[in-house]
Amino acid sequence: MQVKALFSNWTRVAALLLIGGALAWTIKLGVIISTDGRIIDTGAAAFLMKVGIILLAIGSTGVGYRLSIHRPVWVRVLAIILSPVVVFGLFLLFARIVAPFLVEPLLKNSNIWYAQQEAPIGLAVLFFSIVGFLLLRSYKPVPS
Repeated sequence: MQVKALFSNWTRVAALLLIGGALAWTIKLGVIISTDGRIIDTGAAAFLMKVGIILLAIGSTGVGYRLSIHRPVWVRVLAIILSPVVVFGLFLLFARIVAPFLVEPLLKNSNIWYAQQEAPIGLAVLFFSIVGFLLLRSYKPVPS
């Protein structure tokens, strides 16, 4: 019975997972800032990066589910399966295109050496927090 309730409320669960993934990455950035860049890819920062990736990948399925409501089942399944690929594609977009042209010029003369390296994570945090919030707001309970 609880599994059925989970799937009937998947939009809300997935939205909370997206927000949780963004929160894990926010804390990761906090760890990096608080250690002045000494811990970037080890310890707590590495753990939070992995947790964030997992939560974002699973939470993204809610976006695929929500966008494919009232579509044939095969479209819904395809949207749910491909949504984590879209998340990683967006992260690569942030890292390769958006951050170098928008954020890095702002940080060019900064004495914080890790700021440019972590800029895509910061953009992803903002983006996925907003997507999670919008997904949570779009939730409508499914009658049992």
